[in-house]
Amino acid sequence: MSNLVLRLIFGAVYVALMVGATVWGHPAFGVLLSIILFVSINELAVLAKKTSAQHLWVNPAVFGGVMLYLTFEGARPLGLEAYALLLLLQLLCLYLTHSQLRNKNTLNYITGTLYLALPLFGLAVWFIQNEQNATQYILFYFMTIWTYDSMAYVVGKAIGKRPIFPRISPKKTIEGTLGGVLVTIVIMEVLNYYWLKLPEAAFALTLVVVFFAIFGDFVESYMKRKLGIKDSGKILPGHGGALDRMDSIYLSALPYLCILLLI
Repeated sequence: MSNLVLRLIFGAVYVALMVGATVWGHPAFGVLLSIILFVSINELAVLAKKTSAQHLWVNPAVFGGVMLYLTFEGARPLGLEAYALLLLLQLLCLYLTHSQLRNKNTLNYITGTLYLALPLFGLAVWFIQNEQNATQYILFYFMTIWTYDSMAYVVGKAIGKRPIFPRISPKKTIEGTLGGVLVTIVIMEVLNYYWLKLPEAAFALTLVVVFFAIFGDFVESYMKRKLGIKDSGKILPGHGGALDRMDSIYLSALPYLCILLLI
């Protein structure tokens, strides 16, 4: 079976799982996030060369268990200040992870784990506490990321010439990035007007999601290039691992939630 066919099949499975859990709502959404978090931290341990059972299985199970606890037992209501604090902590963890990678070509397992866990915790708690309209907002969020990924690829293939970050991701171009952003804004405006009907301006939400999603993608590309690997794992044939598939979500989830709380 060709790599393209594998990508299409498992890409469709991934989208179906994410959309299905979002539409189904609580507790399916939190359960799926707990599974994704477990797999992501397991992959991080492998990349950080942490081979003990504690790093590979126990720690991922603990973080996944906390996610399940939040899903079924709930958490106290969180305001903008709490999500902003989570975002600042995540960015600090990203800085520390990047610093160690730059200096030693090794991953900081602790800060890397927090970088992955904090946004998924935030998504789970926000979803539970905003059940009435959470489905539309999360669908908008996921669809924005997926639309941008697709449109940036299509536009880049058609007219892309100048790499945007040649040392990190030489196949991604300035034309593909800018064209993907513009087309995504138009598509999400149309989808919001005729289907999701969010009261906020869709183009503003789209810009926030895409801006941080782009950098989330480059963060993982930088990490893999420094470690000399192509994929973070093999759980999704044709796509790689959970880190490969979720890279844009990890860095854009908390900014998106902060903007929602602001407006």
